[in-house]
Amino acid sequence: MKYFLRGIAYFFVLVAVSALSALSSNVEKALAAKDEDGVIVVFKAQKLDDEDIAAINSFFTDKKISYRKRYVSVMRDKPVTSAVAGKFLNDEILRLIKENRVEDDLDYTKACIEAAAQNKNPDLIYAVAPFLVHPRSELRAEANKVVAAKRDERIYPLIGQLLAGENTIDKIYAMETLLALKDERAVPLLLLQLSNANKNVRYYSLKTLEAIASDKAQFGVIHLAEVDSDEEVRLKAIEVLRPFKTGPVFSALQRLLSDKNLAVRTCALESALAQNNKNYANAISEQLTRETEPAQKHALLQGLFRLGSGGGMNGVLALLKRESDSELLLWASFACTRFSESRCADDLAALIGKATTEAVRVEALTALGVFRQRKHLGTLFSTLSDTKQTDLIRSAALAAIGSYDSEATLSPLFEIYAHENNQSVRVQIKSFMDDLMKRKLPKLANGVPAQGSRMS
Repeated sequence: MKYFLRGIAYFFVLVAVSALSALSSNVEKALAAKDEDGVIVVFKAQKLDDEDIAAINSFFTDKKISYRKRYVSVMRDKPVTSAVAGKFLNDEILRLIKENRVEDDLDYTKACIEAAAQNKNPDLIYAVAPFLVHPRSELRAEANKVVAAKRDERIYPLIGQLLAGENTIDKIYAMETLLALKDERAVPLLLLQLSNANKNVRYYSLKTLEAIASDKAQFGVIHLAEVDSDEEVRLKAIEVLRPFKTGPVFSALQRLLSDKNLAVRTCALESALAQNNKNYANAISEQLTRETEPAQKHALLQGLFRLGSGGGMNGVLALLKRESDSELLLWASFACTRFSESRCADDLAALIGKATTEAVRVEALTALGVFRQRKHLGTLFSTLSDTKQTDLIRSAALAAIGSYDSEATLSPLFEIYAHENNQSVRVQIKSFMDDLMKRKLPKLANGVPAQGSRMS
């Protein structure tokens, strides 16, 4: 019996010795010397196994907080993923909570949570969970980073409980976590919050759905975009619809383009244009025929240019007929040539006589030259011969006449040239007729060159 007991004692001595010898020599020396700085240096510099880390954890557990902070800082900065190291982090976070020192030492609390985000210890999710609903936003933000990094399924029951409760703040905090996770499985939970009486809950639900970007939410979001009582919520809902290129969203945005609320119309236009879908052009053009707000008219017209489609041109034609804003008229005139719409020609011809700015008249004349409708030659010749017009306008009229490239224009030009006193205009007309006759001479009647002698 005596020898048996000695054998057992010897066995345990061997186990203890072997455990100690399992430590790396540097760790063993630093621990034996009770050298806190040395242990931290070794921990930072070397890749240690779990036995080494467990020994270091035990060493620092009862040390001054300044050393524990340095140890945690190294875990965060290295970073350390060991689950054994995570046990120390877990204990430190729980100690901060138990001793009610979270608020007094925010920097250390944040360091612990930041280090937890990179660590593989599964228990850390429970240690971090209380900070998901902490009143300090910076702590919630760090805790949400941990949840997003770990994507641990065990967090969902807590989120579900918070969303199911009546506390508005808890609901918003829960949605902050879902915002960090960006998990499509959260869509049903968030859709339930869209009917909450509190506008802040509805808004944050939309914000979270926006981050998740799942078209499974489209019908609930469309409903808020169209009928919610709060303008801010409506606008956020319209923004959330932006990436969803589906039939229901397309129809909803078209309807919202003509909403009675200007802010809603503006936001709907931005969302429609963000989809870069030419099919929106018709709805935009039709709204342009009804729009009363000057800034929105500009936005709608620029939207047509952005889509590269006139959308049937009804909006542009309405502007040419009724608009008094010179800048809008200028862009509408340009739109006629940009979208090759010859139906604009009659309105452009009428615009030349009533437009208030030189730029609009020049653009209208340029457009008439592009369309080259014979019935508008009279307007062009009349503008060219009108000495009250600026040289630029008259030059534009001549350029438009030149675009017809027809010998039929020579006779009226001879007549205008004969009575013209403006030397600059005379030079331009003569140059144009010379060029035209050189190209068309084989086709000209014998009498035309004789007329040309009047130009000498």
